[in-house]
Amino acid sequence: MGSEWWNRFLASDPSLRRLRTAVRVTLAVALTLAIAVPLLAWWGQPLPSAMIGAVVAINGSLGVNDPERREQAVTYALLPLPVLAALGLAIATQFSPPLHSGVFLLVIFVAVYVRRFGPRYFPLGMVAFMGYFFAMFLRPQFAQFPALVAAVLIGTIMAAALRFLVLRDDPEGVLARGRRTLRAQVHGLLHAVRDVADQPTSTARRRKLHNRSVRLNETSLMLETTVGRMDELSESGRDVLRQRILDVELAAENLVIRLLRLVDHPSGGGAVPHAVGALLSVLESRPREIREATRRVSEQIEDRGSVDLAMAVRRLGTELAELAEAAGELGEQRDEQESATEEDTEESGDEQTGLARPELRTAIQVTVAAGLAIVLGQLVSPNRWYWAVITAFVVFISANSRGELLVRAWQRTAGTILGVLAGIVVAAQVGGDLTAELSVILLCVFLAFYFVGYSYAAMTFFITTLLGALYGMLGTFDASVLETRLAETAVGALAGVLAAVFVLPTRTRELVRTNTGEFLKALRDFLRSTGTELSEQGTASGLQEPTRALDDALQQVLTSANPLTAYRFRSRRSQVQRTATKLSGCAYYVRNLSVALGDTAEMVDADTRERLAEQLWALADAAESLTDEGQVPFEEAIAAAHRRSDELHDLAESLTDGPTSLHRSIRWLDRTTQVLDELPRELGTDAHLAGRS
Repeated sequence: MGSEWWNRFLASDPSLRRLRTAVRVTLAVALTLAIAVPLLAWWGQPLPSAMIGAVVAINGSLGVNDPERREQAVTYALLPLPVLAALGLAIATQFSPPLHSGVFLLVIFVAVYVRRFGPRYFPLGMVAFMGYFFAMFLRPQFAQFPALVAAVLIGTIMAAALRFLVLRDDPEGVLARGRRTLRAQVHGLLHAVRDVADQPTSTARRRKLHNRSVRLNETSLMLETTVGRMDELSESGRDVLRQRILDVELAAENLVIRLLRLVDHPSGGGAVPHAVGALLSVLESRPREIREATRRVSEQIEDRGSVDLAMAVRRLGTELAELAEAAGELGEQRDEQESATEEDTEESGDEQTGLARPELRTAIQVTVAAGLAIVLGQLVSPNRWYWAVITAFVVFISANSRGELLVRAWQRTAGTILGVLAGIVVAAQVGGDLTAELSVILLCVFLAFYFVGYSYAAMTFFITTLLGALYGMLGTFDASVLETRLAETAVGALAGVLAAVFVLPTRTRELVRTNTGEFLKALRDFLRSTGTELSEQGTASGLQEPTRALDDALQQVLTSANPLTAYRFRSRRSQVQRTATKLSGCAYYVRNLSVALGDTAEMVDADTRERLAEQLWALADAAESLTDEGQVPFEEAIAAAHRRSDELHDLAESLTDGPTSLHRSIRWLDRTTQVLDELPRELGTDAHLAGRS
């Protein structure tokens, strides 16, 4: 039971990323305060000035995400500059409230717009905003500026030290934890299948099984990205690991499909609990024993008459064992491979210009929202309107459509409501006890940033609870303070919603359509490049990158569709949900096709490879015809795909052998064709005409 719960914990937090992030943030804040507070006390400076150091430590721990370690070091070196500049501006303009507010809006605009220049500018913009915000909160004087500089430097140094020295983002460690997480995800899938077998008609249990499958895909994507950053490995070593990760994912998904077929079959469901129970015990074995143990389990299942299931079980065991072996050979693969200094020069000439550029649109929206928050917030409280501004600002962070913003605004308001109640209780219970107050503050920091990527409402709840303890420690706690925060949060959320709806709005359905188009283009690229490789080289081995590009595009569709599928009435969300389901199925079929085609290319002759290539090209034309780049009418492309499919079926029926890799490739091609055939009805009645314009 204990190992089962541990596997569920691992499955909920791939590679323990959220746990490590929360620990890193908490330690950075604790160390910053532990150094800054005594220093400021000795210096005779106001102790609240240490808060700006804690804020920089938080942003430095969370926001610095450059791909290379050297680039991260540069970002940390630059981090104090924008926050100190913002602090200086805030101090210099506080003599004139209108000027003070106007400069704040300018800082907000610049802090958002600079993100267009790359990942480095996200944390730099955030600390600039937070520096000005906390200057409005703390109201420092020029005489205190050296103390603020010291606090900022301490926060930066602590965040960098934890990132580079204490809790390093070591790719090997991430990979090792990721492999354990991948196995935990397989455990979770099998438990979900067993739950479905217990209640085959339960929609909730089948939905949970689908969610487990999505998590497995997300984990494998994360691991493949991690492997790609391991420059100390040879390129061939990275390719082997990426292929093994993909193989495990596909083996697990295929096994689940076969188990579900047994569940849904009138006479076969009884074999499922036995198979799942045996597999769960096998997966706890050592990596070297997995292959042999799954072979024994598959033989037992085969004796019961389930040959297909036995083959799937054996394949899963083989893939898990090979992944463990490949990862275990990391040390042997560190040859004379030189670190690839990727010259990924950002294309300066983006196609989008002016208001079509998303960063500019967002910057204008945020600035307008902040201006509204200033006006409306002062009506609620002339002295604490800045809480409305920070709400209007942060609800736009990572929100790409007005649907996402509405969800975030609601979650922030709900989290604040509950956090106000919890903050009042906490302040009443621990008020006057400095140790208890500090413990509560650090606990709230940990929990807030543990949930930061999981539940925005939970993060807001713990931040608001933290404020109750913080005000108590500063001796300024009053229940009315938290009540004012609640009112200002609601005002800020309202300002953000108004700006999202009326100022250069990005409709959620429009974003979903755009991302769906990008998915179809990624599908086209995969199909076209695969057909070309089959035709010209007679192989199908370089499919990992286009396959993962398709998976990335799918994640964009699912993320943008979430406000419509998770928070709308069922009747209004069904169409988007059906489209998302079909695209998910298409990506799954393509992942299986990428594996099957490798073996198929080796076993068939040149004529068959050419026929396969022609069907792939026809499907690529069909996918492209559903986008704004279509050149061939949809009906013509899909008809060509069906003709090529009939030819391949005739060829496969002439084979005397049992099911071969050619049969598997044809099956996955058929399913991909079926999805493309049905997509125009889901995308709109005129979608099939896109290729004619």
